[in-house]
Amino acid sequence: MTPLYRGKTKDIYAHGQNTYEIRFTDRVTVNDAGEIDPGGNNTSDLLLEGQGYACLSMTASIFDHLARNGIPTHMVSYNLDNLSMIVRKASTFTPGLEWVCRWKATGSYVRRYHSVPGVQDGMPLPFPVHEITLKDDAGGDPMIVPDSIVALNMISRNQLDELVALNAKTMSLLHDFFREKGLDLWDIKIEWGQDAETGSLLLIDEVSANGCRAFDKNGERITGHALSACFQG
Repeated sequence: MTPLYRGKTKDIYAHGQNTYEIRFTDRVTVNDAGEIDPGGNNTSDLLLEGQGYACLSMTASIFDHLARNGIPTHMVSYNLDNLSMIVRKASTFTPGLEWVCRWKATGSYVRRYHSVPGVQDGMPLPFPVHEITLKDDAGGDPMIVPDSIVALNMISRNQLDELVALNAKTMSLLHDFFREKGLDLWDIKIEWGQDAETGSLLLIDEVSANGCRAFDKNGERITGHALSACFQG
């Protein structure tokens, strides 16, 4: 069966009238240096065995947890045996937005604010810092402020206010869930969309090791399959 859309690490297939089937794959992304990097904008020619299973199992566990706590997601069901997830059809905000929350300074945050006295990797932030970026690989996924989102007619002011509140609740739940697993979540990236049938807000895509930084109680970063395993069972 030919996919309707082939992403960097997932393929999307036709399913029902209001649903799609997403199949997770062992494809991985790499950075410009050719190193495996969840935030990379290039797809590697090599496959990482078990990558699809790891991402799907972690995403399903997190989506189940969020749904039990009142957060709407696009997941309808999943099947680990064939690495598939049935999801509600959803539209994204053009050109697409990614929602980031940071509890400790690291990565691009440190690079962006390195000239500010005291900024260093691993520095605890006094409160969760929320950022929104455009999905624009060529442009380096630039940040965008809420006023510009409204001014550019991407989202209405009322819906953006609703989404900001829902996103903040979701990020808090995610941070607590990671902590329950013995993990210190430094930052995470998620994506929201609108149900194609009802227009309601939905958490979409995946929430996996591909889009977060987490550390164990010894301060060692946990990545890939090891991180996904924390959410199994």
